[in-house]
Amino acid sequence: MLTVDVVIPALNEEEALARVLADLPRPGSALPGGATLRRIVVADNGSTDRTADVARTHGAEAVREVRRGYGAACLAALAHVASSPPDVV
Repeated sequence: MLTVDVVIPALNEEEALARVLADLPRPGSALPGGATLRRIVVADNGSTDRTADVARTHGAEAVREVRRGYGAACLAALAHVASSPPDVV
């Protein structure tokens, strides 16, 4: 069975993030093709709002990356999952 981790880079996305996470399957859910959503990782890219709190409230893991940029945020999330890598990100 394939494991899937979702990575969401975010910067001051408190309001939008809540809606996005509410629409995603919950970790542990079966996905099409027999895969399982293992976890959702939100890479907080130095937000000044409650982005990380919203992520955790909705069952996601929050990783902070202070270096600005989409790539830096994505790399921080990938480093976070590296100790137990999924089959698909």
